[in-house]
Amino acid sequence: MKVLLKDAYQSNHALEIIFSSLRWFFLILSIGIFSIQSNENPNPSNLYLFFALVVFGMVYMGVSDYYLHKSPEGSKMYSIMTKCGPLFDFIAFSALVPLTGGVDSPLFPLAYLIILHIAVYWRFLGGIIAAVLFIFVYSLIFFIQVPDASSLDNFIIYFSKAVFLLMMGGLGGIIVSRERKHHSEKNLLVEAANRDYLTNLFNHRSFQECLRNDLENGLDFYLTLADIDKFKSINDQYGHVMGDRVLQEIGAILTSIIPAKRGKVFRYGGEEFAIILYSSKQNEVNKLLVEIKQSIASHVFYCNEEPFSITMSFGSCKQGGEAPNELVKKADKLLYAAKESGRNKIVYPSAG
Repeated sequence: MKVLLKDAYQSNHALEIIFSSLRWFFLILSIGIFSIQSNENPNPSNLYLFFALVVFGMVYMGVSDYYLHKSPEGSKMYSIMTKCGPLFDFIAFSALVPLTGGVDSPLFPLAYLIILHIAVYWRFLGGIIAAVLFIFVYSLIFFIQVPDASSLDNFIIYFSKAVFLLMMGGLGGIIVSRERKHHSEKNLLVEAANRDYLTNLFNHRSFQECLRNDLENGLDFYLTLADIDKFKSINDQYGHVMGDRVLQEIGAILTSIIPAKRGKVFRYGGEEFAIILYSSKQNEVNKLLVEIKQSIASHVFYCNEEPFSITMSFGSCKQGGEAPNELVKKADKLLYAAKESGRNKIVYPSAG
């Protein structure tokens, strides 16, 4: 639960899981409240209506939970079920409150929670519209249930609750909007700090953090350092603008070949790249590196319609519990060996 609450600050998915759990909690609470009230004042028609509402709620919540946990986040059904959640909450509220005491229902404060849920997706405008809808429902219940609704005392009660609902919609929408804006700006700053501006790959700082975390967590992986062969001659012959374009295209090739779940690509510095591949088997790592090496060697670059090609050298080793700097030194020595042995090669530690 602690992890889920922490994730809810950053993830709509975690927040939806919390709201989904709350729906089940309030369904059980509603059954308890209705049962107590029915024992004191039995009403068969209310019982049938409440039973139908509970069945409908359980079916909807079950289907919603299925798509919430099984569908990919952002898929069509996931979006439909999560964004329809506040609508279901509003309908359920509009039926439950009259069945559990009307204006005196202990479930009435649910309106404030639902308004905040709506404000998560539709911000200030959504909060205001939701508040107005709840005021409309409350008004219907109030003027139907309260016999002397026009008296000063009853009007003050009605007006106070209506104002509280409107304030919750407005202030809730403002607070959520501010928090979301702050979170988005923070994410942009973090992303900028961890990304290389030229290639959009993770940068050297991000590499050091990732390497340290992976080693501390005891993950199996191979560290590969890769370097463009004779990159200086590209800058000298075609210019630094073309050199930058080469780096960008190589970054695109690397990310297109390495699946996000199997590895990470970093711009280590200059024309050098670092690759972390999450595998304990050299043949799996070699398959990916060979594909990268061949793709880069066969890729044709153009400068003023003049074609040219490049190659890359690779030094790769499996982590063995070393300190981060020692592992980098080991991979760097293997890269140097690949350069010394003729370039355009992949070198691993010798079997001995």
